[in-house]
Amino acid sequence: MTFAVAVNNRALLEANLLASPALREKPGYQLLVQEGYPSAAAAYNHAIEHSANDVMVFLHQDIYLPEGWMERLSAWIARLDQQDPAWGVAGCWGTTQDDIGRGHVYSPGVGVLGARFDEPQPVQALDEIVLIMRNSRGLRFDQGLSHFHLYGADLCLTAQARGLRAYAISAFCIHNGNYQLVLPPQFYQDYRYLKRKWRAHLPIQTPCIRISRFDRDLRERRVREFFRKLRGQVIGQFRAENPALLYQKLQSSSGV
Repeated sequence: MTFAVAVNNRALLEANLLASPALREKPGYQLLVQEGYPSAAAAYNHAIEHSANDVMVFLHQDIYLPEGWMERLSAWIARLDQQDPAWGVAGCWGTTQDDIGRGHVYSPGVGVLGARFDEPQPVQALDEIVLIMRNSRGLRFDQGLSHFHLYGADLCLTAQARGLRAYAISAFCIHNGNYQLVLPPQFYQDYRYLKRKWRAHLPIQTPCIRISRFDRDLRERRVREFFRKLRGQVIGQFRAENPALLYQKLQSSSGV
């Protein structure tokens, strides 16, 4: 199994992903730290070319994987292979086309999303925090997405166009990021690219925004962001300094 992470902040990587108990439990995996790339797609396509394994896991640098996560992931991959040999992409959080969330994660500013479940849940798009696929499927990331946004949705749509399905799995993890109330301009550039590329498949429900013909969600979000910037409300919640302590609190309060 190969893990690939696009990194622009080494301190965040060391405090979160590299501090994860899961990575210390099962030796023998490959870890590709992709630094200095202009986009997630470029970073991850390079990782695919240098992977020593068929199964690849693409993660954010601020993901924290708790104890037992590797074993749960292996079990889910075996279950997917058995139940749907044509699975293309899996992840820890996704959404159906009618905006039903699937998965089990901690998200800053929101809290614990979802709950444990036993069967793979079909989704239209997956969040980029964790993406899982087999190299043998021949999937690649679209470098037309020139920043670090919406490449998970694009990968899922590409898989589905080839007859491969996307699923959310129940492998709880912590996304220890800042909760952004105002998205950067680069997000909207990738939004416009994705809309042009998949215009025949609209609407597309991603975990963070609905991409539609008339951009209703986009326009409503931009109005909210305009007033938030006027009030200086750019970040709604900052990441936890100690993700291990956060996980302990979640275990006692939420039973994750």
